[in-house]
Amino acid sequence: MHRISYPLSERQICARLKSYVFKSGRVKCVHCNSYKLIYLKEEERYHCRRCRKKISPFSHTWLRHVKISWKIFLALLTAWIKDYPITMAAEACGVSDITVRRYYRLFRIHIVKSVAFKPQDNVQVDEAYFGQFRKTSNIYHGLKKYELIEKICVAGISCPTTGTLVARVIRSFPKTQPILSFIREYVPTNITVYSDGSAIYNDLKRTHFHVSQTHDQGFHNAYFIEGCWSWMKRKLFKMYHHFDRKNSEEYIAELTWRFNTRKLLKDPWRFLMDSF
Repeated sequence: MHRISYPLSERQICARLKSYVFKSGRVKCVHCNSYKLIYLKEEERYHCRRCRKKISPFSHTWLRHVKISWKIFLALLTAWIKDYPITMAAEACGVSDITVRRYYRLFRIHIVKSVAFKPQDNVQVDEAYFGQFRKTSNIYHGLKKYELIEKICVAGISCPTTGTLVARVIRSFPKTQPILSFIREYVPTNITVYSDGSAIYNDLKRTHFHVSQTHDQGFHNAYFIEGCWSWMKRKLFKMYHHFDRKNSEEYIAELTWRFNTRKLLKDPWRFLMDSF
């Protein structure tokens, strides 16, 4: 496996990050906005001559959680942007799987941004279920069985014209009203809504021009969003090999963001700049 490396030094990477955090290019005190700072080399912090407080240049940003070198941090960010699986990223960056999962979640929380969903002409709506079976075994008798775990319901709205997607985790039951409220929140009344023959979407006829077919023929009306579900599940299990029910909203937000930005240039510096 080829190691991910950059020609920049630790000092150069840190200086570039400071220029993103402090737009003027100069480090200022986060308490009094003063530029009269003294750098304490031993403590790697700054001392403000006005308010007499010590600050770190990244103490007020999400970079305060970074406990590794900036080169490894940038390598992990590149691996995450390029969809490296956990084991592959650990080998390419020279860290453990636990470290990769920790920083992947850090990127998932702070770098993922919601993309504005502006439908045109028509949209396709559908719901999908994320999760998997849990395998258990009896080491004494050699028995293997699969335990069925309740999956997470995810409602989605896709627009084939713009190629964008918006999704939301639905935890409440019954899920009909939350899904309808989600659709009416994002889809104007002058947009045609296509769905399969599920009874969940029957009430959409009151507010939208709704077109639906039976489950056997509904694929013709929801071909694009079915492809979105396939793309998201393939990407999810390729990178993380599992789906965490506790953090399901984070995973769905990341997958939706990846789908909406799939045609953008994968530049880690650009995503870092937009995160501050």
